[in-house]
Amino acid sequence: MTSSLAYPRTHWFFKFCESTLAAIAILNVLAMSLEFLPQSFWESYGTYFEYFLSGMIVLALTSSAAYVWFWHRREATGQVHSGLRHAWLQGIIRYWLAFEISTYGFAKILRTQFETPSYRLDMPVGDLNGFALTWYYYGYSYTLAVIIALFQIGGSILLLYRRTTLLGVMILLPVMVNIVMINLFFSIAPGAFFNSVIFTLGLTFLLLLDVDKLKRAFWDLVDRLPPVTLGQSWVKHGLRVLPIALAFAMIQYFVVTNKNDKVLAGTWKVEQLIRNGQVVPATAWLTDTTAWNRVYFAGWQGCAFSPNPYRYRPAESLRGGYEFDSLKNKLRIVVDNQKAKKPTKDTLWATLSERTSKSMRLRGIFNRDTVDMRLARLK
Repeated sequence: MTSSLAYPRTHWFFKFCESTLAAIAILNVLAMSLEFLPQSFWESYGTYFEYFLSGMIVLALTSSAAYVWFWHRREATGQVHSGLRHAWLQGIIRYWLAFEISTYGFAKILRTQFETPSYRLDMPVGDLNGFALTWYYYGYSYTLAVIIALFQIGGSILLLYRRTTLLGVMILLPVMVNIVMINLFFSIAPGAFFNSVIFTLGLTFLLLLDVDKLKRAFWDLVDRLPPVTLGQSWVKHGLRVLPIALAFAMIQYFVVTNKNDKVLAGTWKVEQLIRNGQVVPATAWLTDTTAWNRVYFAGWQGCAFSPNPYRYRPAESLRGGYEFDSLKNKLRIVVDNQKAKKPTKDTLWATLSERTSKSMRLRGIFNRDTVDMRLARLK
């Protein structure tokens, strides 16, 4: 059996935040009816959607300000049961979040989210925007999508009970913060970004309601183990720094020992290829995989020679590592030749000349052939 204590009197700002979130919750649920409007409506009025979102926020703020003003005045004279109002408003917030977030969860399970149209699968990765990259990445594994969905649905169910609300918030909040950052930095649709932000604010509000519980659980430590003494106190402080310092030192060593070339880095178009004194025709790549049309330099990630002028395919290209001496304009490329009967490593020794930021000439010997290429940098 649970007992109900009198809800303490709250500051007007707390009431305003609570009322605003509840107002947004009601308006947000009502706005979901727009999803059922025909496509012709969105074609005609879709450009005004951002104004609709702004209007919804303004309406929620103004109506909440008026409501809280009346509420606070009546509370001062003892004419209102504030505890019951808080219960209603927080209940609206909890049920709204459960409904909305679980909707996104079921969308993943039923495959209405993270589905990539077939025509986009044939687009070069460099031409995809943040939205398309995100959808393709998360849609690659249906199992991952289902796991995320189960967190969303499970956490939403926990929000429906007061006793488990805090647990539901702690499950959902990391998920929603991650979604907010994805929506922001990958330029996902404004509506999705708006929803993720207000869901996160709602969860944060519910979390702060139990800040005393969190403080007791995570900060007021009751240590059940005896202290480990290591002489002076600075020794233990030094040991705490050591794992972080070692992690940084290891990665810094990798950066220093694997110098990343920035002079040649990028994609280069082969404007002319001369092999053994003979000009290779521009269409030779259709039948000859050594008739290169693209050269890619990617620093410590290596380089690649591709015959296809439209997209890179590992099976028909040569890939390996390279070292470049910018002072002597000497280039050494070690290529993994997987096409040979016995996979070998072939070395291309080359000299660069006529080098500018946008073009250069590469001449050398590769696999007993003389190679002369004029390259132009692509954006």
